[in-house]
Amino acid sequence: MHPVLVELGPLRILTHDAFTVLALAVGLAIYYRELGRRGWLDSTIVWISLAAILGASIAARLITSWERVEYYAALDGVPLTVAIEHSGKSLIGALAGGYLAITVAKRAFGYTRSTGDAYVLAIPIATAIGRIGCFLAELPLGTPTTLPWGISVSPEAAAAFVRCPDCGLPMHPSMLYEIGFNLIAALVILRYRDRVPVPGDALKAYLLAAGVFRFMVEFVRANEPQALGLTGPQWVLIPLIALLIGHFVRQRWRGAWRVPAPPKPLETLEVRT
Repeated sequence: MHPVLVELGPLRILTHDAFTVLALAVGLAIYYRELGRRGWLDSTIVWISLAAILGASIAARLITSWERVEYYAALDGVPLTVAIEHSGKSLIGALAGGYLAITVAKRAFGYTRSTGDAYVLAIPIATAIGRIGCFLAELPLGTPTTLPWGISVSPEAAAAFVRCPDCGLPMHPSMLYEIGFNLIAALVILRYRDRVPVPGDALKAYLLAAGVFRFMVEFVRANEPQALGLTGPQWVLIPLIALLIGHFVRQRWRGAWRVPAPPKPLETLEVRT
């Protein structure tokens, strides 16, 4: 475990925070490169991007607030920055909040172009970078496992966390599973994104695949079940996955992905003299 990345006198940079900032920087760089490559970069899209960052930041906190009520109840006894830092944050909430903020901002500006294709590579790469920070700085890594790649941590590392069930046993490296998925997704996106006929559907296809994958990973992620044996993230994912499936079902009914048949060859005309 490496919760502190750099500590030089009063300067202390936490590993999780450093990789979060790096993920945002890399993701935005890829996104803006795509906007420039497609000729979509203008002042309006910059404002929409700022709205996306704000929406993602707020939703990442709000979506976990109901699981950590005690932090918000203690606001009168601790600084607001401390409560925010320790009140949890969710990648699922960030994606949902960012997507919603983009939709609202586009309507406010009257912006009609689909920009999802500019995000589709940035999100998995940024997610993979961010999950490196989670892997290095967070416990538990996952549920106990007997698989050969299970990872154990020292009792001293486990003692630094209020909740670390079964940290004395080898654990599923659930963050590494997500890193692997997102790296593979990035390669698939690079290879096939230009073959998706409907603008924005490449991003929705990634979000659907990522949502299903995260739902399955939750079973080995060591988050506490909230209801019916499912964790909080799984309950959040269920409606999001349903909405994405509904989108693709509608696309199929509309024939949006249907490739037109090639034109018939011209018949050879006999020239009579």
